[in-house]
Amino acid sequence: MSLTAALKAYARSIGLDVVRIARARPWPEVEAVVVSRVRAGLMDGLPWFTEERVRFSCNPENLLPGVRSIIAVALNYYTPASPPPDDQPRGQIARYAWGSDYHTVLKERLALLRDFLLARAPGARCVISVDTGRIVDRAVAVQAGLGWYGKNTCVLVPGYGSWVFLGELLTTVDLDPDPPLRKHCGRCTACLRVCPTGALLGPGIIDNRRCIAFLTIELRGSIPRDLRPLIGTWVFGCDLCQLVCPVNRQARPTGDPRLQPAPDFDPFPPLLPLLRLTPEEFRQRFRHSAISRARRQGLLRNVCVALGNLGDPRAVPALATVLATEPDPVIREHAAWALGRIGGPAARRALETAAGRETDPTVQREIALSLADLAARQDRPAVCPVRPGMAGVGDSRAGEMVAEALGVASGPVVG
Repeated sequence: MSLTAALKAYARSIGLDVVRIARARPWPEVEAVVVSRVRAGLMDGLPWFTEERVRFSCNPENLLPGVRSIIAVALNYYTPASPPPDDQPRGQIARYAWGSDYHTVLKERLALLRDFLLARAPGARCVISVDTGRIVDRAVAVQAGLGWYGKNTCVLVPGYGSWVFLGELLTTVDLDPDPPLRKHCGRCTACLRVCPTGALLGPGIIDNRRCIAFLTIELRGSIPRDLRPLIGTWVFGCDLCQLVCPVNRQARPTGDPRLQPAPDFDPFPPLLPLLRLTPEEFRQRFRHSAISRARRQGLLRNVCVALGNLGDPRAVPALATVLATEPDPVIREHAAWALGRIGGPAARRALETAAGRETDPTVQREIALSLADLAARQDRPAVCPVRPGMAGVGDSRAGEMVAEALGVASGPVVG
């Protein structure tokens, strides 16, 4: 058995679902595209996503001088699940965060793969890269034949769709490269049509500033007011463009227990208890989860937005308590917005009471805007409750888009 074949067999034996090899080379064509998008402002809000980083990441020699091969791996994380059939106000968490933090899982397995290779190629050098590593991992995956670029910017892997984590092992060892796949998405535009915020500007082009995943995870501080109604009930990330993808409907569930939800983890968490999380409780609950990236401020901010989009009056007392007692002004601001969306006399009274004691100017402004909205609507709710099957999107227009994408036949996936 060749070294390449032995390496692939070992990789599968340690739980790496797909393994392919790319010849290491610079990617000037990828660099040109990504730099143009940085200059257009599409990556604004990610201060680390600079032109310098892009140029570094598009040449693997920068990460490992003398690199000859890149081992590209995909780890399946798909777990099917549906919200419990109760009437509690619930949010949604993107599937990639349901299990253990994937950075840890993938790095551990790539370390085993590295050790296997070094034992058979003494003197070789290797570098592991997972997600935050400075390499264009999707370009590597496509060149290695792991999958192809989907129109939602994800890499689509046969049999797994985009429900995969990508990682790389760069090495100075010459391995046998795999050819790229001859596949594309055909005429299908389901992902482009379903995005509630319009973040997908066209096939393979995303405006990071409008993406729900960015707004609920990476963004620090306030979510733009015009985008809040479009977030629906997503409190961490968003799977909409993946949920409607025809390729993803054929995905097989992961058998990896570390990537499945733990017994005490709820992918559709009740929202009201989350509002009561103290900083220490947040750290303890999410210390081994990707959800920790949002920080307590971000998660509770998102919970307030989801409650506002649900429009459930049962949330008013909890939101009023947050507005009265929460130390963080960003969370108070979004609680005020949610009260204005839910409406009703109790919500108005909570806002009026808060207006008399609030000292933060941003929160004061939000309270005033919410009271003005309530007056214009005569205290009526701003939203209709989320309907079953609408993927948790609180905005009716977005809900119709989800229904359309799920119900209308799409063009074929070409292979």
